[in-house]
Amino acid sequence: MSLFSRYIAAELLRPMLAILGSALFALLAERMLRVVDIVIGWRGSLLVIFEMMSYLIPHYIGLALPAALFIAILMTFSRLSRDGEFDAMLGAGAGFWRLQRPLMLISLVLMVINIGVQGYLQPYSRYAYRAAVYALSNVSFQALLRENDFVTLQDTTYTVDTLAPDHNSFTGVFLANLRENGDLMVITAEKGQVVPASMDKPVTLQLQNGLQQLLPSGFINDTANGAAPTVLRFRNFSTDLQGNDTSFRPRGMDEREYTLPELVDAKPNPAEGIMPWEITAELHIRLVRIASTLILPLIATPLAIGRRRAQRSYGFILGIILLLAFNQLTEFGKSMADNNKVSVAVGLWLPFFAFLILGIYLTWRKSVRVPSGGGSNWLDRLLDGALAAIRRLLPASREASP
Repeated sequence: MSLFSRYIAAELLRPMLAILGSALFALLAERMLRVVDIVIGWRGSLLVIFEMMSYLIPHYIGLALPAALFIAILMTFSRLSRDGEFDAMLGAGAGFWRLQRPLMLISLVLMVINIGVQGYLQPYSRYAYRAAVYALSNVSFQALLRENDFVTLQDTTYTVDTLAPDHNSFTGVFLANLRENGDLMVITAEKGQVVPASMDKPVTLQLQNGLQQLLPSGFINDTANGAAPTVLRFRNFSTDLQGNDTSFRPRGMDEREYTLPELVDAKPNPAEGIMPWEITAELHIRLVRIASTLILPLIATPLAIGRRRAQRSYGFILGIILLLAFNQLTEFGKSMADNNKVSVAVGLWLPFFAFLILGIYLTWRKSVRVPSGGGSNWLDRLLDGALAAIRRLLPASREASP
């Protein structure tokens, strides 16, 4: 790597990392309020908050990384152009395309990182976050348990005689669970303890020395053909309070939980509840986001390099507008493709190639066109005309007012 390339890379990486860190902090801080509400509402610990926030990092990195690169390029090359360093590099024989090399190399590295983040980390972290919310919300037995009070949660009523201060162990347990088929399961035990929830299973109880009675619906309703109740004595018994499997659903019931290879494999035979066009839209939006990382330097660099004696610089504002417009267009195209209203070629790849052609044109124009020495351009004249019209209207409005 040449001296120019190392210098540009060093000047770019510092603001990029700072912007990435600031963006992640702002995005996570906004989401942390909701996470804290969930955790505190279910009496979770501080460690649970950090665990759930860690599952959100891949999602926000996928959003913040391209934006940080784009803004850092705008800031870096705007400073190089303003301070005359860019002109000095060109005068030393470094062409415009040569100065683009470190940017393209950094973009290529970030694209590889984005493949790992959007292709693999985001699906797993999204599922882990949902599983954590599920497991946390099922801790309500431990949170609501009170001595000598009957508490009903979903279809289960329970009470205990004595309760330890940490709510993890108790004596004199009574549980009554009404099942979907109308059967009633009653459990009594001398003592028990809470088993903390794992990532894919809710909180469970381990009971010792008790009785389990299953009362059929016919016996409860006193019908003629009612079956006799079943009684089982146990030394150790585990229950999830609902009498059925309440483990969290397997990963893959949402297309956003698939990795890139899984999306390709799922296209012919998608899971139940997922339409084939939803799989296609999710696959292509990820490919568009990953590939667009290489286009960002082609857009940002020409916009950042302005005329040093110009009245105003519009490149930064135009760059942000273009980035936001591209993001909104792809999101809109993805939603349309999700509903099978447009193909991914029109909804996603058409904005991508338009963005690519614009970047190639701006870069080519900046590399072959001799920059003007200064003066006003059409944007300056348009803005000056608008400001002059506003100034003419303001005195007229004051004179017309009583």
